[in-house]
Amino acid sequence: MRNLILMAALVIISTACQNKSAKVQSFIDGSYVNYSAGDYAVADDTLTFSHTDANHYLVTRSTGYRAIREGKLLPKRLKHEKLEGIYDPFNRVLNETTTGRVFRFDPDKGELLLKQAVYRKLN
Repeated sequence: MRNLILMAALVIISTACQNKSAKVQSFIDGSYVNYSAGDYAVADDTLTFSHTDANHYLVTRSTGYRAIREGKLLPKRLKHEKLEGIYDPFNRVLNETTTGRVFRFDPDKGELLLKQAVYRKLN
């Protein structure tokens, strides 16, 4: 009887973890934005995630950056990156394969976390 209860508990825990993982993975596709400003620069960053197959994703990053010198904004510089990522269902994160960045998604808040930066989901 004790073994039956233990097995039932393991099945329930496993199912709950799989449901959370599926919720996160279904949330990933889309575009996320972040804006930051400081004494020396302002920047806007857009990350777009596209599901390719299984747990693989194509990530496109577009960053606009304007330095501030002597109180004046300098011309905007743009940077574009194409990256690949693999979704880890156990940890519920997307690992970028080139630089090792770890993307954490919070479907309940509509956010993506990359280190300390918080990105809002657009769509």
